[in-house]
This record gives sequence, structure tokens and C-alpha cells, in this order.
Amino acid sequence: MKESKVKNVFLMERIVRILNQSGLQTRQYMDRKTGEQRVINSVTLKLTDGIDTFLGEITGERAVNCPKYDPQYLYQVQCSMVVREWNSQQSGEAMQATTIYIDKINLI
Repeated sequence: MKESKVKNVFLMERIVRILNQSGLQTRQYMDRKTGEQRVINSVTLKLTDGIDTFLGEITGERAVNCPKYDPQYLYQVQCSMVVREWNSQQSGEAMQATTIYIDKINLI
């Protein structure tokens, strides 16, 4: 089991176009508090603001009920960017990863 901790949470708001949208994905994870296997639902969106392109994830019930977004329109998104840290099991090197969670999305 990888030991990780959340280092920082940053908020971001952007006007974007949705380039691609995945279908509903389901993956299992271990709940650290209870030790139980759990399932999380997610939909991944590839977004661009015209300069940067990035992936954002919608999770939980919102992912299950996520509509298909039209790539011809602009959307305003509010996101939480979560930075995790852990040590590599192979090299012991300190690693970091940033995950972008889409909290709100509205058609402009």
C-alpha cells in the first residue's frame, strides 16, 4: 500500500471548451480509515482555455449523473487542484502528483 498525504489544495476557475469526455469509469480503492474496499465513479474531461490543456475529473454521484457536454460551447468550471506526495517504493524518491477535480461546471 502506498502511503501518501495531501500537501495542498488550490482552487481554480476558468472558462474552457471541452475537447473530450470519457464515459463513466469505476475503480476500486482501499478506505484508509476503515480498511474496506470501496468503489469510486468518475468521468474525465479534457479541457482547454485556449492556452493550456488539462484533464479534470468529476467524481461520485455527480459522475453517475454527468450529462454529455457539447464541445461547441464554452463552459465556466470551478476546480480543486489537490497535490499529493509519496515516496517511490522502488527508489525511495519523493514524488508529487496533482489531480484536478471539477467542482462546478456551467454553460456560458
